[in-house]
Amino acid sequence: MTRKTQTRPYHHGDLKRALVEASIELIQEEGVDALTVAEVGRRVGVSSAAPYKHFADRQALLRAIAEEGNRRLAEALVAAAGESSDPREAFRRSGVAYIRWAAENPALYRIATDPANIDYTSTTSEAEAPEALKGSMETFWPELAALVRSGAALPAAHPLVEQLRGRALAQGVASLFVSGVFASLGITTSDAERIARAVTGEDVPATSRRSKSSRSG
Repeated sequence: MTRKTQTRPYHHGDLKRALVEASIELIQEEGVDALTVAEVGRRVGVSSAAPYKHFADRQALLRAIAEEGNRRLAEALVAAAGESSDPREAFRRSGVAYIRWAAENPALYRIATDPANIDYTSTTSEAEAPEALKGSMETFWPELAALVRSGAALPAAHPLVEQLRGRALAQGVASLFVSGVFASLGITTSDAERIARAVTGEDVPATSRRSKSSRSG
């Protein structure tokens, strides 16, 4: 049975942020189709008119959700890269984190990566990139676009092409989780870490699993 989220009376503070947080909770529970400015206002416990002081319409709210989603994703990538000084290893680790985050936050991931909600030409990152990831987080998309539109050669070893290869791999695997393909095969979110590590070049050891028969015995 679906649990009805109760309203949380809002008294003071950052109403805009409270509305975004309530929106993320709503889409995680009921999906993006359930998102309306009015429903988010109801959940926060403010008047029906109050949210419109911050968000003119549903699309404006979606953009704010996408911004917050990208901030959270960027923080996960930076944390995964850690103190690694090797750009390739930092990029690999961030790829694992990308797949894992998408698998764990499918509704937010869809919104955060939809070009209707974000500007891929922006060079602003939602988190401070470590030295090993400098450029890959801030300027990749506009630099790639400029390269391709120029008609220049695209050697496989070009740094932007290599990075595109890695991003395409991570986003492709992420989409298999988010779209439900993996779920239809019995592959769950808990498997995201192992799959991500394997496709990014790591030999992942076996893990113990109890079969249905052993559980019923």
